[in-house]
Amino acid sequence: MALWKKRPTDAPADAGATVAFGVGMQVVVRLDRSRYPDSMIEDPVGVITAPGGMVGAALYAPVVGKEAVWIVHFEEPFYGLDGSGPHESAKVSQASLEAAPES
Repeated sequence: MALWKKRPTDAPADAGATVAFGVGMQVVVRLDRSRYPDSMIEDPVGVITAPGGMVGAALYAPVVGKEAVWIVHFEEPFYGLDGSGPHESAKVSQASLEAAPES
C-alpha cells in the first residue's frame, strides 16, 4: 500500500504532486521562521507514528475547514527555534509537513 502519491519522474518538481500523509511516512517538519528568521536550526526529520486529530481553521466564526494533525517522532531529539526541548515527538499540523526526499 502506498503512503503517498508520487509524481511521474518526468514531471517537474512543482507539477502539483498530491501527497497523502499517513502513519509510517518519513517527513520533514517545516518550521515557522517568521519570529526567528536568523535561526540556523535545521528543519527536523521524523516519522508519522499516529494521527493527532483534526483542528478547526477559524477563530471567531464557524469552522469552515479542518486540518489534519499528525504525531511525529523525530530521528534525533529536536530543540525548537525558541530554545525549548529536547522534543522526541510533537503534534504537527499537516500544513507544516513535507514528504522527506527519497534516498
